[in-house]
Amino acid sequence: MKKIAIITLILGMIASGACWWKFHHASNPPRANVAEFESDMTEGLLRGIFQELDAGNPAVYFVAFGESRTEPSPAFIARFADHVPPVRIFTSSVLTPNGLILETSTGRAGVIIQIISFKEYIPGTFDVRVALSNNNRFVYRVSNTTDAWKIKSRKAE
Repeated sequence: MKKIAIITLILGMIASGACWWKFHHASNPPRANVAEFESDMTEGLLRGIFQELDAGNPAVYFVAFGESRTEPSPAFIARFADHVPPVRIFTSSVLTPNGLILETSTGRAGVIIQIISFKEYIPGTFDVRVALSNNNRFVYRVSNTTDAWKIKSRKAE
C-alpha cells in the first residue's frame, strides 16, 4: 500500500512539473535575438509602415521584435531620431484598461509595431510577419531595390 502511495505521489509530482513547464514556456516565448532583426531591411520596412500609419495621426510609435516583444537596442532606435512622430522602444509604453497604448513618460497615445519574423522569399526579397497593437497581423513583402528596402506588398494574415 505504501508503494502505491509513493508511486502515485511521484507521478503526481511529475505531472505537476510537466504542466508548470508547459504553461511557463507557452506563455513566455524566448526573447528574440535583436541582432537578427536590426538591419537596413527592418529600418526600411518600419519607415514604410510609418507612412501607412501616419494617416491615423499616432503621437508615437513603439517597436518590438519577435513573439516575446523584445525591445530593440538604443542604437537601432537612434536610426529614427529625426522621425516625427517619435519612435520608441516597446517597454516605454503601457496598455490602459480601455485598450489605449500610452507612452509612460508623456501619456501620448501610440501604436505598437511588432516585427515577429522574417523569411527569405528569394534573394533580396523577404516576407516579414508584423503585428500591430490593434491586433491586426500582416505579411509584408520587402525587396532591396537600388540599395533601399521598400515594401512591395502587404496581405492580412
